This record gives sequence, structure tokens and C-alpha cells, in this order.
Amino acid sequence: MGLLKLPEWLRSELSKPYGMILTGDLDSNVKIVLSMINEERPPKVIVVGDYALGGFLKLGYMPSLGIFDRKTKRSPFSLTMNPTDTVVNPPGHISDEAAFAIKRLLSYSAPSLLFVDGEEDLLALPAILYSPERSFVIYGLPSVGMALVKVDKDIKKKISEILDDFERVP
Repeated sequence: MGLLKLPEWLRSELSKPYGMILTGDLDSNVKIVLSMINEERPPKVIVVGDYALGGFLKLGYMPSLGIFDRKTKRSPFSLTMNPTDTVVNPPGHISDEAAFAIKRLLSYSAPSLLFVDGEEDLLALPAILYSPERSFVIYGLPSVGMALVKVDKDIKKKISEILDDFERVP
């Protein structure tokens, strides 16, 4: 299995969030997203990041796929859940193992949790790429709030182009 490495020059592009930015407190942001989920009925809801995932679970909502690494802002975060699967994903990379697990878990009808040994920050990208159109991918934005991406063919194309610029390492 190999890795895709985020090149330094691409970091600034990825520091700009995609989709709708929610800057309220965690509970308010989650309530806004839950209202949108009830209204739009996306085929899949993916939440990337411990803090954001914890907010949804606290309000009793289990997403189609939750991706977490038991850290927030690089510090330990006590999200104690039993994952459906565990993958290794080094910081600044997207491992083939993680991308394949996301694709596989999104094919399940039951909700799944993916624990990442390493870092989950970049895994919103394969989540967007492998989600059906109209899905919601939500990811945390430390010290800002969260981002909500409504998946469509345009964002899938953009993510595919970004991933083409990653460096393939063995």
C-alpha cells in the first residue's frame, strides 16, 4: 500500500475551506446541519474530526461514516467509541489503506466509524470523492467551526484535480 503526500506548495490551497462555513459554537453548528439533513435527506453524511463528530454524537446523531483519530488540535481527545475499522494514515498524507476503507465503509448501509492511527485531517478529500452526489461531508475547522460540503460533480472534479497534484510515495 502506498501514500499520497501533500506537497508544501498545495498546503495554502487546502487551507481554504470548501463548502459552507459554520462559525457558531459546536451545538449551534450541529443543530444547523441536522436541520439541513432533515430537509435535504442526503444519501450519506460523513463527519471528519473528533470535535465535530463528538458534537453530532452528543446530540444523538450517528452519521453514515465518522472518521476520528482521538485528537483535536494535535492534543488528545477522549472520543471513546468502538470503531468499525482502523487504518494507519500519517500526518500530511492520504494512505491507500485509509482511502480504500472510506470507499468500502461508504458502501455499507449501516453507520460506520473509522479510527485513524495517525491523522485524519486530509481524509475529507477521499470522503468527498467517494460519496454519492448530494451527500454531506462535514469537517472541523479548528478555532473557526466546521465546514459542510454538499457533494456534487463539480466538487468531485475539483478534489480529483487536487489529489492528482499530491505526490505518490511508496
